[in-house]
Amino acid sequence: MSADKEYHKKYKQEYKKKAKYVNVAVPLDVYACLEKIAVVEETKVSTLMRKVAIEYLAQTPSLPKESQEDLKEVKRLIRNIANNVNQVAHHSNIIKGMVEEHQLLDYIKKLEETVTDYTTGNITK
Repeated sequence: MSADKEYHKKYKQEYKKKAKYVNVAVPLDVYACLEKIAVVEETKVSTLMRKVAIEYLAQTPSLPKESQEDLKEVKRLIRNIANNVNQVAHHSNIIKGMVEEHQLLDYIKKLEETVTDYTTGNITK
């Protein structure tokens, strides 16, 4: 037996100690949906199913790449708001009064709209 075949045989034996294969039958329409998601996620259907199962068990939701980008935008907006609140508070402390409250409120309104759109599936690019 060649060294390569021996290596693969040992690897399979060790892998069987760490993992279990599970066969799952799904309706063709469900599989078609999974295939579409796998293409977008640039992965295989089996890898997608394993990822979703592990995330479900860990109670960490799986987010599509597009949603991850949307969340990055929400985080950016939140950071902008935090920065503006800090600037307004600093400026307000200096002159002992609130200034530029409309800009601050506009950022908060934009954040609220973005979060609402995201949670209702109405995000537009």
